[in-house]
Amino acid sequence: MNFLRPSCVTATPAVARTTSEMKTCRYALIFALLAVAACLPLAPNAFGQIQSTISCPSGHGYWDVLSVMMMDPGLASSYHMEGITAGLPSSYIYTQWDPSQSKVYYTKNPQGNPWDINLYDSNYVYQWVTELDSWDGVNHWNDPKSCKKFNNASQNRTSDFSMRWAARCAAPGGANSSIWNPPPTTQPNNTNYLTYVDQELQSKEQNLAYSQLLLESTSTLAVTDHRADPPETFSVTTMPLQYNYSCSVDGNINSCKFREVFDYALDTTVNPVDKVKHSYGWIRWRYYINTTGGNKDLDAVWVLSNISTSDQLMAGQVNINFQCF
Repeated sequence: MNFLRPSCVTATPAVARTTSEMKTCRYALIFALLAVAACLPLAPNAFGQIQSTISCPSGHGYWDVLSVMMMDPGLASSYHMEGITAGLPSSYIYTQWDPSQSKVYYTKNPQGNPWDINLYDSNYVYQWVTELDSWDGVNHWNDPKSCKKFNNASQNRTSDFSMRWAARCAAPGGANSSIWNPPPTTQPNNTNYLTYVDQELQSKEQNLAYSQLLLESTSTLAVTDHRADPPETFSVTTMPLQYNYSCSVDGNINSCKFREVFDYALDTTVNPVDKVKHSYGWIRWRYYINTTGGNKDLDAVWVLSNISTSDQLMAGQVNINFQCF
């Protein structure tokens, strides 16, 4: 089961991941903040407006993970990431941060339809809501009234804080970088999720068995900034989050059937257009299938099945259109 969506790559100007009634935190940062903030190991003399979200313990190489997962608010108030194929928009990611509700929205199109909504507390970022692709043979990818929601079924006020996505403080490829989420009935963290179709909760709860989230070592990608004329392309640092799921054995990657990799980006030095250090949030998604079918006794063979890259910084924001529940 591909939980997150092999159908998400389209050649039409349609979608980017965020939510409704945009309460986006719109910070106009007049004086740039030190991008090193509390956790990010960045160039000490480079000024930026990457928003610090937590103070991480020293001595572990920890990053402020949430700050990299979202486009910094000063940039996100007017810009988004976009993919371009054959000269036409092929993907969108609008990022909106609502600190009053501890939410980050990733919106997938100019119509404001959410792709994912993440929650967070002082310990973790959690995947909460994701899009619904097909249900009973009907594709709901562009439907703001249908979605999937992680919920541990405990029926308490924190039951949505169940699918751990990443630690708030972690070192990519190092300390605190790996999390295994078990299936129900384990509490409070498990992979149980609910499905809503046309705002109606479906009776059958489902789960992803075991899942693993792994912050991999950093890499690089190229981003093109369309604030410049002509647009300027430069290298950024990526923080890849590997998501393995539908695993039958705790701690055994070979037993996982599916993998997705989310690449979040920030400036390696400073953005050459405005000489400021930015975070760009989520810019690439990759989906893999384990051709062994998750056989725990065989080495996994991961084959790339789909990819969506949003590496163009473009003007424009959206109002979130989220009506699922």
